[in-house]
Amino acid sequence: MKIGLSSYSFRPLMQSGAMQIEDVFAWVGKHGGDHVELATLSVAPEGQDLRYELADDGEMLERLKGASQKNGIPLSGLCMSGNFIDDGERAFQLGRLKRYVELCDKLGVRFLRHDVVPWSLRATEPGQFEAAFPAIADATHELAAHAGRYGVTTSVEDHGFFMNSSERIKRLLHAVNLPSFRLTVDIGNFLCVDENPLTGTRACLSHASFIHLKDFYVRQSAPGADWLRTVGGQAIRGSVFGYGDLPVRSIIEDIVASGYDGFVSLEYEGNEPTQFGCETGLKNAKAMFAAAAGR
Repeated sequence: MKIGLSSYSFRPLMQSGAMQIEDVFAWVGKHGGDHVELATLSVAPEGQDLRYELADDGEMLERLKGASQKNGIPLSGLCMSGNFIDDGERAFQLGRLKRYVELCDKLGVRFLRHDVVPWSLRATEPGQFEAAFPAIADATHELAAHAGRYGVTTSVEDHGFFMNSSERIKRLLHAVNLPSFRLTVDIGNFLCVDENPLTGTRACLSHASFIHLKDFYVRQSAPGADWLRTVGGQAIRGSVFGYGDLPVRSIIEDIVASGYDGFVSLEYEGNEPTQFGCETGLKNAKAMFAAAAGR
């Protein structure tokens, strides 16, 4: 098991200029992390999240390689947006993501997690998912087939409000039906569609190529600002890992019992100070994994 952090965890400090990507790798090495997973939006210049393309940023690519080598911390995977639901966008998005498969290969990275719809998309009518699914599955299959030729594994995550739930992402896995396509299992994101995080994780573990750890506070209604509304109307907000309402110890016990031995990324997105949340969450996660493994 290789436990590290997603660069997304440091996004507030990176956006403010308080940390650079080199500082992220140094921080992870100093605090006992094993890897960094790069969310490409975390290195985007301020205000350019939706337009930024890492593949075109030669300077940043060199900085990433240098930071990884200097600190002895591998870049484990790339995590990025994608949109296969829009007929007018699909061909462009597919070509774009194929470039990132090739970039992964050049960087020595074997995992590319991509969205298939915009994160914020919510179904507005009962048949919307069924109507969109065939085209999404076809594009995802084409991308995974391309990735297989490079020894890269692509994955979709339980992310957002549309292509989420263990049933939906496993259905996509079945439709693609290629060894180069797996699941990134985010233990917390099942809450966005009101699925139990413990049972959702259990349902997907055997298909995981990557695991994301996060924790949430969960309320039946929002007690204030900065709470995310789930599909069913609950309110959730990110917390320090181990401080929230998820049964994280039980989930980690299930991960260990499953035999999963790949990369695990902590994604901190709480309101507590960033470095405190990352350090405390990493310590908690490592302690829980050690306890579950009997060490």
